[in-house]
Amino acid sequence: MISRTAPTREEIIARGVRIDGLTAVRWIYGVGRTKGYELLRSGSLDFKVIRVPGRRESYVVPTSEVLRVLGLQDAPAETAR
Repeated sequence: MISRTAPTREEIIARGVRIDGLTAVRWIYGVGRTKGYELLRSGSLDFKVIRVPGRRESYVVPTSEVLRVLGLQDAPAETAR
C-alpha cells in the first residue's frame, strides 16, 4: 500500500468549498492528529483557518487556501499533483 500525504488537485476540489482543518493540516504538513490540533490552535499557519463557533476543536479551511499552499491553484486538472 502506498501512503501519500498530499492529495491531487481533483481530490481537494471534490471536498467542496471548505475542508476540515485537521485534514488540511495533515495534507499540508504531513503531521498526525495531536500535532495537527496544536498547529490549528496556535493560529500561526501559512493559510486562513476559520474556527467554527459553538463547536469544540472545530476548524475549517477554504479549499482555495489548501490549493494555494500546495501550489495547485493554477495547475491544469489532468497534470496537477
